[in-house]
Amino acid sequence: MQNYSPYYLLLFVCLGLMFLNALKKDKQLVHYLFVIFCGSLCMVAAQKLSAQSVGAYQYLIGLFTCATCNVSWLIARTLFREHSPISRRHVAFAVTIAGLIMFNQTWHYLVSLDPQPLPTSDIMWRLKQGVNEVTILLSSSILALSFWEAIRGYRGKTQSQQLQSILFASAFFLAVFNASILPKFIFSAAEIELYNPIIITSSALLIVLAMQAVMALQARVKNDQALKQEDDIGTINNDTSHLNESGNQDVEPELIVGITKLINEQQLYLQASLKISDFAQALMVPEYKVSRAIRYHYKVANFNLFINQYRVKYAKKLLICDQAKEWSILSIALESGFSSLATFNRVFKSIVGDIPNEYRKQNGDYYNEGIRELVD
Repeated sequence: MQNYSPYYLLLFVCLGLMFLNALKKDKQLVHYLFVIFCGSLCMVAAQKLSAQSVGAYQYLIGLFTCATCNVSWLIARTLFREHSPISRRHVAFAVTIAGLIMFNQTWHYLVSLDPQPLPTSDIMWRLKQGVNEVTILLSSSILALSFWEAIRGYRGKTQSQQLQSILFASAFFLAVFNASILPKFIFSAAEIELYNPIIITSSALLIVLAMQAVMALQARVKNDQALKQEDDIGTINNDTSHLNESGNQDVEPELIVGITKLINEQQLYLQASLKISDFAQALMVPEYKVSRAIRYHYKVANFNLFINQYRVKYAKKLLICDQAKEWSILSIALESGFSSLATFNRVFKSIVGDIPNEYRKQNGDYYNEGIRELVD
């Protein structure tokens, strides 16, 4: 007889993590996805626990188990891709898998209520078998994609990012191995059925806890960066005092901190067609104050030059890093915030002295082994 107590553990752990992330004040996309993922696993546990008591209605509960492997893939993309991790096609792919899972659960529910009409329809049974095969294929593919997201570009990551990749990828691999391969080597078919609650629960918890650990590590890195910026406020104040003593315009320290965050944290310079009004609106200050800060604190003649310097710095790293070695010059230009290739070439040469293609040829081989970070 099966021991269903592991499902209680899965239910309570996922409920706790779901509420922990749902109640966070500074929620991001990954937290919303993680809440959905934990909720789906809660429904998996609930379906297993209620199967004997509710009968066919367990499949109605199963309708809400449709956000497991597909949402874990979206979480992996959000955790390990900095720019545009999820697009409409990714959501469409995930929704397609969810729809197939819901179709299977609905089918089981209808068959359990009235098994007579459906088995007589050969077309319906073939459709069911086809949908089942497609669901298994897509689910397996999306699990592989989740693993790939973690190890993708490993060599170009920082030490902290590499630790996160190892943690996530190892947990994901062990979970899949534990759920699908290991039991077949150590258990008979009857024993697999007996120990299935332990197998499912341990595999699910491996993935859930690894996701939570990676999110915690990323949050700690962001907190460390915020503390470092606070430590830099004293330096900003000293710079401002120096400007006052030399007769320059007064620049508010808070404004410099705000500009620094827009540049270093939000990387606003990667936004195409960025204008000084966008900066002013984000900082909720008049445009002349932003312009004054750029001239007197950063010692840059105008806003466009100020932004282009950061774009060129970002493009230089893309041009010589191994991760982007197959990218075209146009792709790098667009990724760096430039609206056209001609503008990119002109601005890049005015700042660096060479056009981008020449810079890549001269510096790419030398720096590929040394660069560990794509973006500061």
